[in-house]
Amino acid sequence: MSISQSSPKERAARFLGRLRAIRTDRGKMAALRRGLSPATVMTAWPVVADLGGDIGPAGESPWVEIAALFATHPDESNARNFGESCRALALTSSTDRTLPESDQRRFRRLLACGDVADLSTQLRSWVRLASSKGVSVNYEYLLADILNWPNYSDDIRVKWARSFWQSGEAPAASNPQPTTT
Repeated sequence: MSISQSSPKERAARFLGRLRAIRTDRGKMAALRRGLSPATVMTAWPVVADLGGDIGPAGESPWVEIAALFATHPDESNARNFGESCRALALTSSTDRTLPESDQRRFRRLLACGDVADLSTQLRSWVRLASSKGVSVNYEYLLADILNWPNYSDDIRVKWARSFWQSGEAPAASNPQPTTT
């Protein structure tokens, strides 16, 4: 199967594998961080191309965006999707394990994104906040979702929302009562 016939998930896995391999290369990681700015994005292009990603303007290339976000906050998680990471992030500011309304509004804004460029803008703020709160991100799944966004955005939104609000998942019992016989 050629690269162009590979699924977005397979392409994301290959790209992230290569990205992880250069994690300790300070020069390349600095070049990738410049991918977040329209004025300096071209500095990231050679590195992204070497990693097997497609290049493009800041905010319009999922490959450049994920590489830049990874270079900014390389802590990875095994979260099932970005909604799960957003939930973990929201719960860092909660004292009673409920999702703060401000984080729910921010998450609804993320879900309202219509295109990849708008989504990229929202992802930047979420990943910066995750970095400041010590919350990890599953970049491999996030890249696959962004690559699929133009055709499957509704499905991705539902998947993220289910994880964020834990819809359909049984809440964990905090203090189960013993049964008497």
